[in-house]
Amino acid sequence: MRYSSVSLKGRRPNNEDVVFTRFDPRYPLLAAVSDGMGGHAAGEVASRISIDALDTWTRELTDAPQNVLVDAFFNANAQVLSAAEADKKLMGMGATLVAAIFYHDHFITANIGDSRLYLISGGEIRQVTFDHSYVQELVRRGFLTAEEAKTHPRRNVITRGIGSETSFEPDVFYTRWNPKDTVILCSDGLCDVVTEEEMLSLAQEKDDLDQLCQALSDLAYEKGSSDNISLVIVRNEGGVEL
Repeated sequence: MRYSSVSLKGRRPNNEDVVFTRFDPRYPLLAAVSDGMGGHAAGEVASRISIDALDTWTRELTDAPQNVLVDAFFNANAQVLSAAEADKKLMGMGATLVAAIFYHDHFITANIGDSRLYLISGGEIRQVTFDHSYVQELVRRGFLTAEEAKTHPRRNVITRGIGSETSFEPDVFYTRWNPKDTVILCSDGLCDVVTEEEMLSLAQEKDDLDQLCQALSDLAYEKGSSDNISLVIVRNEGGVEL
């Protein structure tokens, strides 16, 4: 298994995103992206708390991985709420979080908010996660098309996230993957402007994952992304699991 990551502030004054990868020879690879919300320093605080909680809570994978991930998300939520309660300047802060634990033939994903995970397999790309956003709910109910959602004025309104006291429930996905398959975890600074077709094309073109990360982040910036741009790429090289 190979992996690479990048996180750029882009056109924003500071970077509220946090990317995370952890390889421990005793356990599978863990990767995550968190996008802070709340403005000023608050978003940056929320995303950092979320990633730190994820790191701490998944140190010992003694339970089923999906249970460990969900517990980590609940722990992150509690810590963000506690920090906001202790410091009124942080009130209202929150974060998205998408995380995955990778095995040689499958991976377990949990997400909340609109940071995404994509799987590239067999020459095709698909979004594994579902956005917890106002426009995605409208798409699910048939009131908007996917194309209309891309330009909707409320497309950045999140309905569930870390730091939310209500409707807090991460989604969990079990996904099979094969040797040479590629996974992209990213914040909306990438996927809001870079299409799935462009992600697929670059992934097929570039074997070096550092170069692929750079190419995707460069493309997002060139296409006018106004947000932080963050992503983690993991490629299945076959063989024994990490």
